Amino acid sequence: MTRTDERRLEVVTYWAYRLAERIITSLPRRLVMPAAAAVGNIAYDLAGSKQAVIHANLARPMQRDPDDPRVKRASRRSFQNYARYLADMMRLAGITPNQARDLVAIANLEILTDARAGGRGVLHCTVHIGGMDIIGPAMKAHGESIHVVADDTTYGRLYDHLAAARASQHVFLIGWRNLRGLFRALRAGENLVLFCDGGYRRGDVPVEFFGEATTFPIGPATLSAKSGAPMLPVAFRRNADDRFSVRGLPLIVCANTDPAEVYRATQALADSLSSVIVEDPGQWYMFRPVWPQTDADRVYASEALAAARRGDDWTRA
Repeated sequence: MTRTDERRLEVVTYWAYRLAERIITSLPRRLVMPAAAAVGNIAYDLAGSKQAVIHANLARPMQRDPDDPRVKRASRRSFQNYARYLADMMRLAGITPNQARDLVAIANLEILTDARAGGRGVLHCTVHIGGMDIIGPAMKAHGESIHVVADDTTYGRLYDHLAAARASQHVFLIGWRNLRGLFRALRAGENLVLFCDGGYRRGDVPVEFFGEATTFPIGPATLSAKSGAPMLPVAFRRNADDRFSVRGLPLIVCANTDPAEVYRATQALADSLSSVIVEDPGQWYMFRPVWPQTDADRVYASEALAAARRGDDWTRA
């Protein structure tokens, strides 16, 4: 694809999003959610090879074969839930404080007091369930703000629009390459959101995730070790009435950047977040492979994990 094509695609995507946003914000949410689910249902039918990817992902927490009808039904629900999430995001800027309190129930906000006991911010570690941006208005109603790590390298005009909409609800985007911005937020005692289910990548931390070797990003444990901020695994789920429930899970601290300690903390994080997914796998919308896809990568991931478990330096596996 040429640079001209990329720019044209970005422009078309921007205006298509703005049109959809205008339509969705003009309608009551009670009508938007069923319509969004119907769009997600169609998207699943048209997903092609993406179906196999999400079947393979959901088969692990469901402990079933990817071709099992129950896995396929959960995968369809995943597309429906993602479409609902996109619709909610288009409505984000217009949510009032009273609507925010009604939309999102936070079970144990007091855990943030414990997390900040060391005088630093909090690393909210999560997976692609529910939609952490949607917690923004509810946190704002409690005098809190959140900072979300995002990819700011493409779709510049759309990124700017989304950043402005989120900022109105005290959800601030930080480019993933802006390390100074990340540490600045933590030093200021802010809430920094990190998504941890991006998929296998050599060089990241080996973990066992639903009984199989893969990797989790090295960023959360490293940021915890270098800043003193604890990791707070977050469970966020959509309820049957299209409202949300949020709760913080036990805190995890990475004491230093020694590979053994980074592995320990990251494996604890993987274990905690796996419990979030297994509650309802049909809410997990991860549309790219989470586990290694080639024999060579599977061998590498297994050997790195075995080294980490022995206490060896897994970075040299």
